[in-house]
Amino acid sequence: MDSAETYANVKDHYAEIARCTAVADHAEDYQEKVATAFGYKLEDLRSLPRNANLGVGCGNPLATANVEKGETVIDLGCGGGIDVLLAASKVGLGGKAVGVDMTKDMLDLARRNAEKAGLSNVSFIEASITSIPLDSSVADCIISNCVGNLVPELDKPLVFREMFRLLKPGGRIAISDILAKKAFPSEVKENISLYVGCVAGASEVRDYERYLKDAGFEGVLIFNTNSDLNVYKEMLQAEQPKYNGSPSRPQSQNSSCSCCNAGSCCSLQKGEFQGRAESILKLNFNNWAGSFRVYAIKPKFEIEPAIAPSKE
Repeated sequence: MDSAETYANVKDHYAEIARCTAVADHAEDYQEKVATAFGYKLEDLRSLPRNANLGVGCGNPLATANVEKGETVIDLGCGGGIDVLLAASKVGLGGKAVGVDMTKDMLDLARRNAEKAGLSNVSFIEASITSIPLDSSVADCIISNCVGNLVPELDKPLVFREMFRLLKPGGRIAISDILAKKAFPSEVKENISLYVGCVAGASEVRDYERYLKDAGFEGVLIFNTNSDLNVYKEMLQAEQPKYNGSPSRPQSQNSSCSCCNAGSCCSLQKGEFQGRAESILKLNFNNWAGSFRVYAIKPKFEIEPAIAPSKE
């Protein structure tokens, strides 16, 4: 896939998830299962509107963000709002939380959730996280949850440069993301379902570190939480297309979610996952990738380049 096709697949997939909010009780149970497996407290999850947590994260970036009252926090790829709403509660009325997402349906859902939560210090921007229409040096902290892996490889450096631009001097990033421990087998890397499911597009740890340092960050910390990625298999099993007598058309192509068993819809898979499901689900994802926490700081002062002494 080229970059345009990758973005289109990701956008369509998450738009469908956002429209699929009238889910059954067992889907809500699955969403809580995923979120608690990756470090959220049940009391925090249940303090939010029901569909703020869609079960598509891979960590809890706020666990290492050390957000304080009065700060400005930007959430890249805010989805239904789980992290940006929690951040808004932490920064208080004197602070601001800004959610950025490229998917209109997700932003519509996040705005509804912010209204239900009664939060007036949160706002949203529809944009790609490689280019965000905000002034430079406006954020104290930038968070992101399982989003960097969805960006095409060639564009990943742009994300970290944009984070660096948006942060105030001394600002920090706190990211949860799926990172690869080693090169993926072709059956994983080429599977569109695993790409939009946050696995196949994961960068290797050494590349992630390079992106951060090349952007200008210091104090880079990247560590594996050792969370069990196989929790995603329940969702992947639910996303196998169910056909209605035709190999080329899924049973459902609308937002009714009649083909879904978990919190996300399956109508976008169009058979790519169907033919490989058995072999994919036999893989132990933990052997290939992990849920990592990433922390880094923008230097407080720009380092002036050394000036060679005059020969005069």
